[in-house]
Parts: sequence; structure tokens; C-alpha cells
Amino acid sequence: MSGFRAVQPETRADRTAKQDKTTLEKSRLLQRKEKFIRYVDVGPPTEMGSGAVGYLADADRFHSDTAGEEKLVRDTTIQRRQDMYEMKRNQFLDREDQRWTGMEGERSMEQEKLEIMQNSSKGTRNHSSVAYDCVTLEYHATPAGMQQRFEDDMSRYRAGVRTEKLHRFSSGDGYNPITGEELRPLRLPAKPDAE
Repeated sequence: MSGFRAVQPETRADRTAKQDKTTLEKSRLLQRKEKFIRYVDVGPPTEMGSGAVGYLADADRFHSDTAGEEKLVRDTTIQRRQDMYEMKRNQFLDREDQRWTGMEGERSMEQEKLEIMQNSSKGTRNHSSVAYDCVTLEYHATPAGMQQRFEDDMSRYRAGVRTEKLHRFSSGDGYNPITGEELRPLRLPAKPDAE
């Protein structure tokens, strides 16, 4: 071992950097040892590290595939249009299906109504709903015809009773006030019997 201390000679850039005030302060901060404080060089504060959230490599930042980007935009537009057509087609098919389902429901309801009408008395052609013949005015020889005859006779009997009662109460003392003739009592119809 020799007694000489070999020092690496400084370059011109290193000597110039020592004369810069900012570089001098940074180098003194780097060499500071008092009060147990250690200076940690964080590097350039405006540049992101490779593990940082905002880091983006230069190859990704400065890419030159603009035709690929345009194709991606065009493909996205075409896909959006195709999706819109598909959605409209599905809506039309659903609407058409609902229309056909409604038509089938209406048809089945009409069919049920027609069957009910055919099985009921309203469905028979020229079938009278009363128990007598509308042309000859004769009662049918059925229990419904006999009931109809009794109800009609009772209605005529009640009308006769009302007529006699009004005649009796409106005559006053039993004389016609205009002609002076004596009023004769009205004859009541016979009360019908339920057969």
C-alpha cells in the first residue's frame, strides 16, 4: 500500500455543477449528518415512478396507430347501430306476439260466448221468451203458460177492483152531477183461481 491518496479527477461538468447554487445546496443536504436526520433523495418530483398510479410508459404515450383508433371508433359505432336494430327488432317481435296473443284471447272469448249463446234459450231461433203465442195470443199448454194466464188474469182483476173503488169514492152521494141520474155500481170481475 502506498502512502498516496488517489483521487479521481473531476470533469469539467462536475466542476461547473459545483458552482451552481441549487446543486451545491443539494449536495450539502445529501452530506448532512447532524441530529440523526438522513436526507433521502426522492428523485425528480414531477416524474412518476414505474409503480405509481399515473405512470405511463413512453411507448404507450406516444403510439402511432391512429388508423387502429379510427377503426375501433368505427367498429363501436357499427356495433351500437346493430344493437339498436336488434333492440328494435326484439321490441317489434314482442309487440307482435302480444298482438297475436290478444287476438287469440278475443277469439277464444268470442267462441265461448257463442257456445254459451247456443246452449242457452237466447240462442234458439224464433224462440219467444213469453209463454204464449204472439200471433194467435193463445197461452201455451205448459205450466209456464198456465202461470202466465193466472198472472194476466190477476192483473185484470186488480185493475177492475181499482176501477170500482175509484167509481165508488168519486161519485159522492151516488148521483151523476151533470145528468142527475143515479149511478149504478160497477160489476167486479171474478177473482181467478190458481190452477
